[in-house]
Amino acid sequence: MKKLFLLLITMCCALAVEAQTLNIYQGSVCVGVSAADAADMTYDNGTTLTVAGRTYTIADIDSIVVNSRPVTAGQVEVSYSNGGARVFMAGDVAPYLTTSVSGAHVSITAAAGLTQEVNYVLSGTSSDGSFTQTGSYKMRLTLQGLDLTSSSGAAINVQNGKRIKVVLADGTTNTLTDAASGSQKACFYVRGHAEFAGGGTLTLTGRKAHAFASGEYTELHSSLGHIYVASAVTDGFHVGQYFRMAGGKLTIAGVKSDGIDVAATNHSTDENNGQVMISGGTLTIALDATHDVKGLKADSLITISGGNITITGTGNGQKGIKTATNLLVNNASGTAPTLTITLTGTTYNKGQADESKTRGIKVDRDFTFDGGTINVSTPGPKAKAVVVDGTYYYKSGTINCPVSAAIVG
Repeated sequence: MKKLFLLLITMCCALAVEAQTLNIYQGSVCVGVSAADAADMTYDNGTTLTVAGRTYTIADIDSIVVNSRPVTAGQVEVSYSNGGARVFMAGDVAPYLTTSVSGAHVSITAAAGLTQEVNYVLSGTSSDGSFTQTGSYKMRLTLQGLDLTSSSGAAINVQNGKRIKVVLADGTTNTLTDAASGSQKACFYVRGHAEFAGGGTLTLTGRKAHAFASGEYTELHSSLGHIYVASAVTDGFHVGQYFRMAGGKLTIAGVKSDGIDVAATNHSTDENNGQVMISGGTLTIALDATHDVKGLKADSLITISGGNITITGTGNGQKGIKTATNLLVNNASGTAPTLTITLTGTTYNKGQADESKTRGIKVDRDFTFDGGTINVSTPGPKAKAVVVDGTYYYKSGTINCPVSAAIVG
């Protein structure tokens, strides 16, 4: 006990040196406290040590090291390897975080008292690892050269109903693959609303269900690099509330269900509920299912005001774009959109005289076309390029395919 007391005195003296950091190691977790934040350290009855608001049981501390490692306030770094994972937490947020590390499976729970945004930075490679975050305050998730395959559940599972900003660090390549079995909804799941940014790349493989899913809206910002869905057992993107794409690249291939499926929530007053809004970027969807799936599907309005969209498929009964209400295509973003849809299948017979016919674009209500270029090819028997159950309003733009509408406005 006296030795530890003398060690603490020595560390206090060392921390007085500019830019020093107190590193407290407990297993695979290290808390880094900068000299400015260390303040008074309380050593209580030889059993606990309190530093910067976090209390440690002495018996659980492996070592305490003073060095010059920089600490970024509000940041948690998770470094993966095939030997496991290591977590480095900034001292200012450490009192609010409970961390569990089992091999390379990392779970972090944020306390309800946390009122600042934490930036979780994930890097490294593991063939048997995952990251789970649980909390109730908005957060940032930075993927910085991450290659993660899970053997049990999702590769990334964010059980947080707030805004989750996912940053693909510029110049980095990131790859996520989930387990082939389990109860996960997706390889990459966000319970709240996800916003993707950053110029890096992200490849997703959904071996159990969706490649990506969110309980609330998902947005792709104009700064986004490239998200590539390599394959999925069900949807490529399965999104609640709404999907908005302002830029970047989203490529979806090898999916056995819909490319992007946007479902309305149970709350009719939710903003843009059930909608798809695309104003820029490049969206490419290659449908891989044999029958009756959609490239871009929404429970409500689809608005395309910019960007380049390409959808292809060979299965029967497929729909390139399917909206349960209206479709609006214009150049409101300032750059006219281009839609290219090629579906070569024919009718899919579901049984009992129930058929699903191939349609390049299927609109359950009205379709307004006011700028851009639409090219649809559906050469199969009984297939049609564009079918509008309501009124088709043509105002401007180039459409190189026939439109079948109940009413032409």
